[in-house]
Amino acid sequence: MGFGRIGRNVFRQLEEHSSIEVTAIADIADPAALAYLLEFDTIFGRFPGEVELVGSDLVVDGRRVPIINGVEPGDVDWGAHDIDVVVQATRKHRTLAECRRHIEAGASKVILASTPQDWNEMDTLIIGVNDEVLGPDDDVIALGSNTSNALAPVLRVIDDNFGVDRAMFTVVHAFTNEQRLADVPGGDLRMSRAAAENIIPAATNSPDIVEKVMPEMAGRLSGIALNVPVADGSNIDLVAFINKATTTKDLNAAMKQAADGTDVIGYTEDPIVSSDVIGSPHSAIWDGQAAMVIGGTMIKAIVWFDNGWGYAARVVDVIGRMAAFATEAASA
Repeated sequence: MGFGRIGRNVFRQLEEHSSIEVTAIADIADPAALAYLLEFDTIFGRFPGEVELVGSDLVVDGRRVPIINGVEPGDVDWGAHDIDVVVQATRKHRTLAECRRHIEAGASKVILASTPQDWNEMDTLIIGVNDEVLGPDDDVIALGSNTSNALAPVLRVIDDNFGVDRAMFTVVHAFTNEQRLADVPGGDLRMSRAAAENIIPAATNSPDIVEKVMPEMAGRLSGIALNVPVADGSNIDLVAFINKATTTKDLNAAMKQAADGTDVIGYTEDPIVSSDVIGSPHSAIWDGQAAMVIGGTMIKAIVWFDNGWGYAARVVDVIGRMAAFATEAASA
């Protein structure tokens, strides 16, 4: 539900999946516009397959996917479309009651691709940090923000190896569709300025999300966002004060080891820039060339991430885990 940037990125990734497919899309936009934006993407290029619209159905390489007008959770009869998992990707409808309406309409599970409106209503999962919160009996799970998905796994590695006393960060984030293309009055004064012409400071709720999944960080983390004039590719400028003295070499070694064999953390010592991480499936990419340790106990680091594609990859991961739980239950 919601075929915006995250929804379309999830769709693109699932088209390559061997055992999971999208069988329905719910959105309020014109189906012709949605089909067009799937086929022609400014960041990721043309869809690598044949896309057409037949009536209100999206047809991809001959496979029909109905596009259904759905405004609120519960508007779509998911049972009629044989839906197992609904990805709630509208950035709206973030309460447990709203998510459960999808289940009442025939779905088995719901993934909230955002933060819950009430932290106490549902668990927030950051893969690589608190994976244990998702079990076979969980039917609704939230995935937090793209920034928290990049920050929390890196903080977990630093804390496990060196102990984090306190940390602060600035997320340098590609501008989003919540911003203005020209100076237009309304809402937050800074966010009313032209996105493609300015570096715009903004608040971020990522410290709250990280503290939710890493309670040991409570009161020890703060951050701010800078929205910048790039379409994709973001980074976190992280400063952390640690309890166990280390060196840049040992810090990089710990992060490189943590990155081995996982798509959650990537590691590079190449001289990359923001466009080089576009299309990366990692939640976070540690920049070994930019990492510094000052005085043994102060870390300065750059963590890159594709703020759309990497987050969508975690959505796909969670769908896979839910599918595995269902398979295990069916064979028991």
